[in-house]
Amino acid sequence: MPHITTIANNKGGVGKSHLTVQLAAALARRGLRVLVVDLDPQANTTRRLGIEIDPQNAIVTMSEVIKSGEDGAGESAVLACGWVDSEGQPTPESELIDVLPSRYDLINRESEAAVLGAVRRLRRALTGWIDDYDVVLIDTRPDLGHLVQMAFAAADTILIPTDPAYDSIEAAIRVRDFVERHAVDLVNPDLRVAGVVVTRRKPTAEHDFQIQGIEEQFGDLVWSLKGPVHWPDGGVTVNPAYISEWSRFTEADAAAASLNSYNDRNSRKTVALYDALASRFIDELIRTGARA
Repeated sequence: MPHITTIANNKGGVGKSHLTVQLAAALARRGLRVLVVDLDPQANTTRRLGIEIDPQNAIVTMSEVIKSGEDGAGESAVLACGWVDSEGQPTPESELIDVLPSRYDLINRESEAAVLGAVRRLRRALTGWIDDYDVVLIDTRPDLGHLVQMAFAAADTILIPTDPAYDSIEAAIRVRDFVERHAVDLVNPDLRVAGVVVTRRKPTAEHDFQIQGIEEQFGDLVWSLKGPVHWPDGGVTVNPAYISEWSRFTEADAAAASLNSYNDRNSRKTVALYDALASRFIDELIRTGARA
């Protein structure tokens, strides 16, 4: 069985979709097969993985999958990652990433929260066909509503991205506390927060101060990228502890591309950061078991 991780924060703008996409790419570079589930009606993750939703040519998305409530329903919606190289061929990363795409009308499933068993619909949709994957990553809305609770009910662990800002940190705390209080209510008593990933860090005194607060609040759950991160550029080495606020991240999001598709020094820096994050993910969650 793959390890299933939901990526969540109760605040928008902290990099959930970016983290989902580029972590999937980094895990694929390590040879892992990854299924990305886009459970956010904004569908940013779907687009950034190279899948365009054409209203004139309907495809099955998570809206239909969740509505069905049937075991294995997700298999009918699986698409390959759409990243291609300069010659129009699938990139090596894309060949190891599949996607369960989203569309704006997924929001309609929120109104079905009171339906008996609705919180287990995603878990049921993944039943019986995901064994060939090593990892499932679920991107979520910036709230703790029904769609997010479905993602929690289906997951082994939660990964919380947060930028070093007061409101974002408070929202991350709400996610942690919600999981601790309500995992049993979601019929998933072993669910746990496995890590907190600091994103969008800037070299400012305010961010340094807020990071101290994150470390005090979450302790060992904070995934510091320890050890120097190297990239082949004349021996240049950096040692960033967290995901920095670099323009290349925004460029990759806008272009719906892997960071690895750029061939310059900035690309090597960003790829090195996410490769370090993928290594931490594998060490924490794959090698130690899904429910350590």
